Amino acid sequence: MSSFWQGIGEKLSRFVTWALEYHPGKFIGTLIGLIVGLLMVTLGFWRTMVLAIFVLLGFVLGKRQDDHQDIIAWLEKNINKY
Repeated sequence: MSSFWQGIGEKLSRFVTWALEYHPGKFIGTLIGLIVGLLMVTLGFWRTMVLAIFVLLGFVLGKRQDDHQDIIAWLEKNINKY
């Protein structure tokens, strides 16, 4: 039985590698759509939207940190707009 699952894992790994190499936008878009759809079904619309906002904020802050940009100055500038 273990060789069966190992074979499935290898085929899945090859497919993901192929999809990311030749069709990255389609693959990632489909994966994001699947995840958002599952969250909508399990959590509901508004909870999913709040989660998406926090994920987006975390991504933006992490990207600024990776790019060695000042996060505090960026936050103060954007918060002071409102």
